[in-house]
Amino acid sequence: MQMIIDNIKLYYAHVRRTMSELFRSDGFSLLELLIVIVIIGILGTIVYTRFMDLPERAKIQAAKQQILIFKMAMDRYRLDHDEYPSGEQGLEAIRNYLDSKEVPLDPWGKEYILRVPGENDREYDIISCGPDKQEGTDDDIRSWEIHKKGGASETKNVKQE
Repeated sequence: MQMIIDNIKLYYAHVRRTMSELFRSDGFSLLELLIVIVIIGILGTIVYTRFMDLPERAKIQAAKQQILIFKMAMDRYRLDHDEYPSGEQGLEAIRNYLDSKEVPLDPWGKEYILRVPGENDREYDIISCGPDKQEGTDDDIRSWEIHKKGGASETKNVKQE
């Protein structure tokens, strides 16, 4: 019987030591907390900058797709009339060649620009003014640049090299 009591005492002593070690924590220092906060801030900034421009990139892609649709409608117009519509007629001339039968505005609410003839011996140019809504700036989306991988900005970088 004494042996059972001794074993219980040993077990109890072991449990007390283990529990005191578990509950005896020193906590975090102020420096450790500041480092964790800085890391969380850096990660938050990376995530924010990566994903917050998604709506703008989607609008740019939508404008590019719409210009491609206009280009196909322009080609269908030319097949029927043996010439492209004049610049004065504008994109309204191709409305019957569009599925919606209406010429939509660009994603920023401005009208697309049609120039016939286009610059540099192109037959026509279709332009969206882009996010800043001003023609002639770096963010314009131009029909002759759509097929290039990076769009207008990559074209300018290649020209500068």
